[in-house]
Amino acid sequence: MAGSLDLLIRAFALVRERRPDAALVLVGGTPGQVARYRTLAESSGLNGECVFTGRVPQDTARCLAQRAAVLTSPRVSGSNTPLKVYEQLASGIPLVATRIRSHTQVLDDEVCFLVEPTAEGIAQGICEALEDSSRREAVTSRALALYDPRYSRPVYEEKMRSLLALLS
Repeated sequence: MAGSLDLLIRAFALVRERRPDAALVLVGGTPGQVARYRTLAESSGLNGECVFTGRVPQDTARCLAQRAAVLTSPRVSGSNTPLKVYEQLASGIPLVATRIRSHTQVLDDEVCFLVEPTAEGIAQGICEALEDSSRREAVTSRALALYDPRYSRPVYEEKMRSLLALLS
């Protein structure tokens, strides 16, 4: 089974067939991981269309994410929701996430572009997020409406205070 980034890179090769103007920025990773994924990108015909930053400070990663047209969470397995999903919901940028348990505990088709965990599914979701402006606006609006009352920092802090009060 391919890993999440393998799948994303393969999906992006399909995206480029339809959207030659698209670029993929992958943030994070050790030098060895970056080399591995750069080789995969090149073997997928993506020569120069993928930018690999390697590890960067958290502020830099956030800045890069804020400049994205689409964010992704291409997990192929797992049961725990990745923390980045909450930031992605709050970003105002459309999210393409795979339809697996770790995502569907929080996400649905109303708040993101939920896709099958295949290269074709992810590519279709990315293209739809780029091309369907009315759905993109509706999804990001509903994502913000979900995030603010359920997952925002003040809500989290109140939950922690309540839990600590219960334990003391």
